[in-house]
Amino acid sequence: MTGKIIDGRVTSEDSLYIYYDFEKKSGKIKPRKLDWERVFSYSDENMQEVVVYVMDTTIGNYFTEEEMRFYIQGEQDAWDGYKSNWTIWLGTPINAGFGYLLGSSPILIAAPFVYMVVASLPKYKMTSGSISDAALLMQPAYVLGYERTARTKRLFKSLMSGLIGAGIGLTVRELTE
Repeated sequence: MTGKIIDGRVTSEDSLYIYYDFEKKSGKIKPRKLDWERVFSYSDENMQEVVVYVMDTTIGNYFTEEEMRFYIQGEQDAWDGYKSNWTIWLGTPINAGFGYLLGSSPILIAAPFVYMVVASLPKYKMTSGSISDAALLMQPAYVLGYERTARTKRLFKSLMSGLIGAGIGLTVRELTE
């Protein structure tokens, strides 16, 4: 449901989980399980798609199957194409400055989180290089899926760059005193 494709072989299933074997890069096979609520579909041994997703508003599945496919496509395009590197290039020096100026003040802990909130405010831009098909922009479910994943990536990058920047600034302050 997050748009990620897991490569593995389904071994069994029950009412709560789908069990599969996952081959690691080392070649070792590791058994895993996944909640049914997190699965949109899987391929059986004949490589036929088995759709698990069911529209049910009581459990939070508000989209039809077709809309959910668009939503997942939006998530996949955002994972592959949305960068938000500006959050790193701005967040690290800004928070390094706060780290240097505030030193060991308890307020320093809030600076990366404040930066994360501020960085989340601008609109998420979908560039032609980050989407697989421009016609998908007409699908509201696609746009929602794209923005959800773009927001996640931006928040994570801005928080990490804020924490790293604050750490750098604090370290430089301690070394120069």
